[in-house]
Amino acid sequence: MLHPITRHLGRCLAFLLLTIGCAQAAWVATPWAPLAQEVRALASHNNGTGTGILVGGRAFSGNGATGRGLVRLDAATLVQDASFAADVTIGTGPGATAGEVHAIAVESMGAIVIGGHFDHVNGVARSNIARLLPDGTLDASYDPGANNTVKALAMQAGDSVIAGGAFTQIGGAPANYLARIDGAGARDASFAEAGFDNQVQALALQADDRVVVGGFFNQSHGQPRQGVVRLAADGSADATFSTDPAVTGWVNALHIQPDGQILIGGLLSSVGGQAKDGLARLHANGSLDTGFTVDADGSVYGFAWQGNGLVVVVGSFGAVDGVPLHEVARIDTGYRSGLPSVAPALDPSLTDVQPSLGGFTVYCVYSRGLDDVLIGGAFSRVDQQDRLGLAQIVDAPGVPLAPIITQAQAGSGQATLALAPPATLPASPITGYDVTCTPLGPGAPVSAANAASPVTLAGMANGTPYACTARARNALGAGPAAAAPSYVTPMASATPTPVSTLSEGAMVLLALACAALGARWLGRAQRYR
Repeated sequence: MLHPITRHLGRCLAFLLLTIGCAQAAWVATPWAPLAQEVRALASHNNGTGTGILVGGRAFSGNGATGRGLVRLDAATLVQDASFAADVTIGTGPGATAGEVHAIAVESMGAIVIGGHFDHVNGVARSNIARLLPDGTLDASYDPGANNTVKALAMQAGDSVIAGGAFTQIGGAPANYLARIDGAGARDASFAEAGFDNQVQALALQADDRVVVGGFFNQSHGQPRQGVVRLAADGSADATFSTDPAVTGWVNALHIQPDGQILIGGLLSSVGGQAKDGLARLHANGSLDTGFTVDADGSVYGFAWQGNGLVVVVGSFGAVDGVPLHEVARIDTGYRSGLPSVAPALDPSLTDVQPSLGGFTVYCVYSRGLDDVLIGGAFSRVDQQDRLGLAQIVDAPGVPLAPIITQAQAGSGQATLALAPPATLPASPITGYDVTCTPLGPGAPVSAANAASPVTLAGMANGTPYACTARARNALGAGPAAAAPSYVTPMASATPTPVSTLSEGAMVLLALACAALGARWLGRAQRYR
C-alpha cells in the first residue's frame, strides 16, 4: 500500500500533467442535445425488433426527446422511438404533471418494470411501481403498489424483481424498504423480511442471485449493518458476508466486477473503519479492499462498466484522486480478464467535461463503447455547452486540448479575447479558435468560428455581463472548451480586463510547491516515527 506522502506527491504530479496538457485524450459533448429534466436512470432494452436505450426521469420537453417520465431511444442513432407509448405522471387529465422514474429493470421478454415517484401511468392509477409491455403500453395485470418512492430495482431469475426505496408497504402489506415482487405483480412472501431501519438506495445482483444492498440503513435482520449488506437469494441473512464494511455515510451505487469484487459509491467518509471518500471496493466476502485507494471528493451516484477493468463513475464531485474532474471520471479498477490484476488508478484519458462546473449532479451513466458515453442528471451545461439533463460525451482523438484565455478586453458593444494554445499540441495543427460569449441575462449569444487570436466579437449589449468560452480547432474538429469561462461586460468606455490564468511556468512552480510540502510532511513523519 502506498505511503500517504507518496500518494500526495503522485496526486500533485497527476494534477500538473493533466493541467499542462500531457493527457492526449480530449472528451467533448456532441451536438445531440435533448431537453430532459433530472434524468435518473438509463438502461438497455431489446423489444424483440431492435435494441434501444430507456431513459427515466421527469419531463422530456423536446429537441429529440418528448414525453413524461420515460422515453426510449434507438441505441444506434439516439433518435426517439415514437412508437413507445409510456406516459408517467402525478395526477391525470389536463392538470397532470410529470412523474419521476428513478429505476428501470427489464424482464427476459422485454417487459419493463419502472420504479420512482408517480401515481399514474398512461392515465391509469399506479403507485410508484408499474410494468410496461415492450412497446410502452401499461400491463394492466401488474399492480404491486408502493406507499413511497421506489429508488432501485434488480431483476432476478424468473422475472421476479427486487425493489428497494423509501417505502414501508407493498400492496398494503408491511415491507420495510425492500421487497420481492413476483411475475404476477404480487409481493413474494417467501422472500424474507430483511428488517432495514432506513432507505435502500442501490441494489446489485450476483450471478447466483444473491443481493447486495446499499443505502442509509444501520441494521438488517436485527443485526448492525451500516450502509451495505448482502442477502441470500431468498432475502435471508448471508452469513458468509463480512460484518466489517460498516459505512459512515450512505451508499448510492453498487457494481459487482466480473471477479466478484464489489464497487460501492456514495457520500462516504469511512468504510470498515478506514477513511474513504466517495468510493471504496469490497472483496467478494465483504471485507474492505485496502488496495483500492481511488477516491472522490463528493458523492458518487452511478457506475458503468466498460470492460477490461474500466468503469465510468458519475456523481456530484469536483475531483477524483485529487485531479480536477467534475461529476464524471473513469477508473481503471485493475481487473484483467484471465490475467493478474494490476493496481487500481484513475484513468486520466477521460478528460473533464464539466457538467455545469460543479454544484450539479450526474445521477446515471450508460456506456455505448470505450469512447462514447451518455450521462443523465440534474445539470444545464456540459463542456461549456447548453445540455439539459441528458448529454452524449465522446472521445475526439486528434483534436486540440483546451486552449487558455490569457486576456479579455471589453469595449463598446464588443469584447476581444487573446488565446494561447494548449501546452501539448496535436499532430494536426491548430487552424483557429471557436469563441462564444453568452449573456448572463436576456439576449442572444455572439460567436466566431475558426478565428485567429485575438478574437473580437461585436454585437454585444453594453452593461450586460457575458460568459465567454473558447475551443481550439484543427482539421479533425473542435476540442473541449477552456476549463473556465472568462467574464466581460462591454461598456461605452471600457479598459482591458486581464484574466487570471496559470501559465506553464506557474504550473512548474505549483509542482515544486507540492514537492516541498510533501518533503516537509515526510520529514515530520520521520521525526515522529
